[in-house]
Amino acid sequence: WEFQVGPSVGIEAADHIWCARYLLERITEQAGVVLTLDPKPIEGDWNGA
Repeated sequence: WEFQVGPSVGIEAADHIWCARYLLERITEQAGVVLTLDPKPIEGDWNGA
């Protein structure tokens, strides 16, 4: 799945992304799943939103 951050501008955008990544890491840690932040973690046709 995917999630989006915004709309935000400048430094605020970076702050939102940092917080979102932290929350995502904590949730996946508690759920016992692996998190990867690679843009395309597996080969294939990836037509994103």
